Amino acid sequence: MEAPSATSCDPLAGRAVREPRAGRAVREPVAGRGGGELPAPYDGLLRAYAAALAGSRLAHSSRAVYLRRARGYLAWIASEVAGGRLAGEPLADMTAAVRAARAYHRALAGRCTPRTADGVRAAVEDFHTRLGLGGTGIPRAPAPPPLATPVRKT
Repeated sequence: MEAPSATSCDPLAGRAVREPRAGRAVREPVAGRGGGELPAPYDGLLRAYAAALAGSRLAHSSRAVYLRRARGYLAWIASEVAGGRLAGEPLADMTAAVRAARAYHRALAGRCTPRTADGVRAAVEDFHTRLGLGGTGIPRAPAPPPLATPVRKT
């Protein structure tokens, strides 16, 4: 069986680790599924984001999901830079960061359900905002229509 690429939607399998300052175990992806060590400077960005999340008002479960999704985003950026598909340093300025976020969102679009892609978009947006990279401007996907239309008796 082939391991998912760095653009898989949400690699949930992993080992328990401790979130900074929270003292609670969170799930972190394992090697080959978006986990492992991130190269510099992405490892430092993930640590800075984890510290910012630890002091946030988000629920613990949301912080864990956002951190996992930010790691996937940074792993994808590192992979794209190493493969020459993203030029320069995509998180060096706001314009390049927005381009990278939009490219990541496009890469996920065909691999995820709209709901999952929207959740990843929210995590990437939060990552950009908390680290001062500016908003991504990626719009939310439209809500799916209801499964059934209620019938009104008259």
